[in-house]
Amino acid sequence: MKYISEIRAGIYRKYVNAMLAILLLAASAGSEAATVLLRRPIPLLPEAAARLKQVHAGKDPRMWQLVVFGFAHCKDVCPASLANLSMLVKAAATEQIRLGGIFVTVDPDRDTNDVLSRYTKAFGSELAYLRFEGEELERFKTAFSVETAFYTKNAGNMLNYQVDHSTTAFLIDPAGNIRVIFDALTDVTDIEDLFRKNRTLFES
Repeated sequence: MKYISEIRAGIYRKYVNAMLAILLLAASAGSEAATVLLRRPIPLLPEAAARLKQVHAGKDPRMWQLVVFGFAHCKDVCPASLANLSMLVKAAATEQIRLGGIFVTVDPDRDTNDVLSRYTKAFGSELAYLRFEGEELERFKTAFSVETAFYTKNAGNMLNYQVDHSTTAFLIDPAGNIRVIFDALTDVTDIEDLFRKNRTLFES
C-alpha cells in the first residue's frame, strides 16, 4: 500500500509541475496574462486538503480558498502578495463569492504562531495562516510543487538570512481542487475579472 501511495504521489507531482510549467512559459513568452484556469482541476493530496479545511473549520463549507506561500521577514514580495490577497478576498465578497485567504510560511524557524498571527492580521482579519515544520512542511510544499532556497542560513546565522520562493498563488475550490494558478504579484486584475465574468466557476 505504501508503494502504491508513493507512485500516486509521484504522478501527482508530475501533473502539478506540468501545470506550473505552463504558467512559467506563459509569463516568459510575454503574454498578457500568466493566469492559468485549469480545464482539469488538480485534486490536492488528502493531507493537504484536510489542513486547508481546518483553517476555516466551522465556516461555510462552500468557501473557496486563496493560498500563497512566503515568510514574515520578507521585505517586499510577501507584503505585496498579502496586500493583493486581502484585496482579492474583498473583491470576491463584493461578487458574493465565499473566499478565504491563507498565508503558508516556508520559514517556521523564525515565523512562530505569534509572529504569523500579528503579520497576517496587519493585512486584514479575513486572512489566516498555516505553519508546518520539518517533513510536514515539505509534504505540504510538494502538494503545491513549491520550492524554496535559503541563503546564508547556518548554525551561526539563524536570524538574518534570506529565503527565495515562488510568488505563485492557488485558487482552491470547496472540494479541495486547484482550479486556478496565478502570480500573486502581477495577476490580481485577472482574478478580479474572473470573479466578475466567470461566475459559473464558483457556482459549480
